[in-house]
Amino acid sequence: MKPIEKIKEVIDNNQNPKLKFENFVLQGGAGSGKTESLKQILEYITENYPDKKGVCITLTNAAVEEIKARVGEKKNFIVSTIHSFLNDLIKDYKKNIHEVIFEIFKVEEMTREVLIEGDDEKEYNINEHEKFKKLYGKYSGMLFTITGEKTSKVDIKKKYEEDPIKNNEDLNQKIEELNLEILKQINLIDYKKVRYNETRYNNFKELSFGHDELLHIASLLFKKHELLGKIVSDKFDFILIDEYQDTNKKVVDVFLNTLSIGNKTTIGFFGDSMQGIYDDGIGDIEEEIAEEKLIKIEKEDNFRCSDRVIDFINTIRNDGLEQELALKNEETADNRQGKVKLYYSIYENKPNVFSSIDNKNRYFDTLNKLIAESSVDNPEIKKLMLTNKSISNELGFSVLYQIFNDRYQEVKEEIEKTLGRIQLIDLYELCSAYKNKDYNFVLTKLKKGGFKLKTLEDKIKINNIFNELLNSKESVNNVLNIAFEKNLINKSDSYKRYIANKDSFLENLKQDERFQHLESLHIDGGNTAVRMIAKDTSVSDEEFVEFDKNRKKKTFYTELFSERLKFSEVLNYYNYIDENSVSNYITMHKTKGSGIENVMVVMDEYFWNKYNFKSIYDVNEQDLIKKSRNQKLFYVACSRTIKNLICVRLVSDEEEENQLLAFFKGFEIEKVNL
Repeated sequence: MKPIEKIKEVIDNNQNPKLKFENFVLQGGAGSGKTESLKQILEYITENYPDKKGVCITLTNAAVEEIKARVGEKKNFIVSTIHSFLNDLIKDYKKNIHEVIFEIFKVEEMTREVLIEGDDEKEYNINEHEKFKKLYGKYSGMLFTITGEKTSKVDIKKKYEEDPIKNNEDLNQKIEELNLEILKQINLIDYKKVRYNETRYNNFKELSFGHDELLHIASLLFKKHELLGKIVSDKFDFILIDEYQDTNKKVVDVFLNTLSIGNKTTIGFFGDSMQGIYDDGIGDIEEEIAEEKLIKIEKEDNFRCSDRVIDFINTIRNDGLEQELALKNEETADNRQGKVKLYYSIYENKPNVFSSIDNKNRYFDTLNKLIAESSVDNPEIKKLMLTNKSISNELGFSVLYQIFNDRYQEVKEEIEKTLGRIQLIDLYELCSAYKNKDYNFVLTKLKKGGFKLKTLEDKIKINNIFNELLNSKESVNNVLNIAFEKNLINKSDSYKRYIANKDSFLENLKQDERFQHLESLHIDGGNTAVRMIAKDTSVSDEEFVEFDKNRKKKTFYTELFSERLKFSEVLNYYNYIDENSVSNYITMHKTKGSGIENVMVVMDEYFWNKYNFKSIYDVNEQDLIKKSRNQKLFYVACSRTIKNLICVRLVSDEEEENQLLAFFKGFEIEKVNL
């Protein structure tokens, strides 16, 4: 039975009270036509069960519009983002939200893991200290938000390890006191003021919550009040969820575990676990399938890729699904011919994240030569890779990249976290929407920011502001200040905490005479522990490490808000991420991107510790979570190929070479001597 017919059978059976009621998941690989299947199911339901009501849930507003365009308006069927859907469900229960909202603002207490016999004690202590520091940072940030009070500098590692139990107890005592104050202030705020603010951020003073916390609060309400699940069950006969792999686990839990027992709401998931590459998504629902909460329906079709690319990406999948060549109307198998080829070379003694800049640069020079050699016969090929310095130079965000690269190992991840915290992503989204003439989005956001739109002059003013921003030569800092002054966006708690932490840190260093002394030694040539100790024997290796970390942090903060970093670089960066650039470089992290005629996947981590492509083909790899993470990202990149796929890799030795060759056995392989 074809997958679409199997889903129809489930839907029909669920209308018969004598038959077993089932929910389902349609698992289909890239190019399998999952959205087309969703469209067919929506049409089937509305034609055969016109009195039934349902909702189709997806992740973004763009996806909502795409589904509406392909499906059309359906009577009794809502197409909505998960955030809009959940907010519509709970927004009127303000008193109930007020009762649980403490859960999103409170600070969790520090719990020390038990040291198991045989574990590395040194590593254990390092991990516990890191956990302590992160929690202290959360405590400090929330303390500032609630009281405006700034904390003293967190204890250095050595002092913490002198008595970690005491340090933990002291911190937990402070957290307990802070949480009592948080709860007290929440109880003083009228519950009628609580609301979802439709941004990424929470605002304690307003008692409003952002995207992530909306999911958390909805989950809490569903678990606390069974009636809410019954209301949803009574209201909707069908709940269909697109791109389930990127759906938050709390949301999946709401639909599968908190709707009323014995409900007759058919829940259907559409997606692909192999494309679940984001940490906040559930990834897969194999556990729910094993518990028989869902039946799995596999869709083997691939309408996108050439025959050889399909053969190759099937070797990457780890869930047993074997995709097959599927032809579109009037298409023949001859139209879907292509090739897969590996270009590789050996680079002995590959550098790591701690290697010198010179060693890294020599490695990148060799890698770029391999990429160039592999591109000779394919000059227009699109290169999919992790963000790196060469891409930043090519696309005009080199200063932004360098600022983060000088401090962090995982550059892309830290760029996106930081730009989110200081609201640069909000400004980009406004600029992008204006540029794409999505004026409804712009006007809605501006009104929420407090911008007054009453006259023609106001609209002219808006046009002028956005034209200036899109062509701005101003710094990031100046543009942010302009945006706040003109009420394009409101300062979030996240932004206020970030700036307060920055200012406090820089002020502490300014008052720290020892840091000033070490900094002068560093400027005078003491830029390594050995060189600094040679200049001043009172300096220890441990002190140099701590100093160097603070020096990098100082430089980072200074550069991030300096005249050197222009707002145009932020626009260029996000245009690259969203594939709005005309360059041949594309990020690997684009799951919903369209097919690309010819693709080169550069299998290099660029010192991003989160990834190691060797784990995909290393038969000795024991870390299955790491292996799966790399398989999924590699699958997402390779499966965007329509015709020809080239993979590029520098291997470190003969053993890795043999493993790589075994993985690509049956496909074209060329060793390049550089």
